Amino acid sequence: MELPSLMQTLRLFGRAAILRCPNCGGGPVLKHWLKLRVRCGSCGLRLERGEHDYFVGSLMLNYVITGTLVLVTMAVLLVAMWPEVPWDLFQYGGPVAMLVLPFAFFPFTKLIWLAFDLMLRPMNDEEMEWHRTADSEWSTERTLSQ
Repeated sequence: MELPSLMQTLRLFGRAAILRCPNCGGGPVLKHWLKLRVRCGSCGLRLERGEHDYFVGSLMLNYVITGTLVLVTMAVLLVAMWPEVPWDLFQYGGPVAMLVLPFAFFPFTKLIWLAFDLMLRPMNDEEMEWHRTADSEWSTERTLSQ
């Protein structure tokens, strides 16, 4: 594991935050809002890094960001509006926000998770070549020899 410099880290996360490939800054990376392309349109990096269950980290990140945002918003509203707190807003708005926000954050958390992974496991030439040329979708697939 190798930790990158502050500038490299900011570059990776900045690219992800504007929905560009964290590796090269290019694109396109989105098929539509809820689906990423298999590969970056510029550098060929597989956006799931070619691994089964790679999405679990981005789902966890999405849930943490959504939950934190809803709780902080509710706390600020509670303090700001005390003693006339709109309890109905909390009762109905909180669950609605927890259902809607994960969809709003989906592509961002997928690419931020990829940026975090690239920060800890930088791409090497051999892996990048596999990303660009291999027909198999996952790096763990093995061809059957006959």
